[in-house]
Amino acid sequence: MTREKAQDAWIDLLERDLGQPAVLRLLANCGGQKRAVPKRSAGSALARELGTEVAEWLALRFGGTSLDIPSPRGREQQSQASRLRAAILDAGLTEPRRSANDIASEFGVSAVWVHTLRSRMRAEFAQLSLPLPDPAPRKPPYGA
Repeated sequence: MTREKAQDAWIDLLERDLGQPAVLRLLANCGGQKRAVPKRSAGSALARELGTEVAEWLALRFGGTSLDIPSPRGREQQSQASRLRAAILDAGLTEPRRSANDIASEFGVSAVWVHTLRSRMRAEFAQLSLPLPDPAPRKPPYGA
């Protein structure tokens, strides 16, 4: 997990707890900014901007601190990177069932990047002493 992703993991929790509209409102109003989070959200500027529910959620976790809020573009890039990693994992790390060219074309990246990322992911599994995920079984051809 990258440092940026680890720093912004809280936004995934916000989405889980309050839903995507809450995250979209946060990103639209405060995305890319460093904001002070009040200890008490009631009547705060943050509550007026984001709504009481979002402000209260932030205050409970980050009250009295400053919070770096990811930009909408940064958030989309993180989501795209996660989807790319999932596609590589789904295709298989050791015996890929999809070519790097196919994955690269789907995600708008180079095949070299897909190969590089696949190698990094294999190394991450090795560092964690986890077995490489088994590739999903191939479906037999129709009529077989």
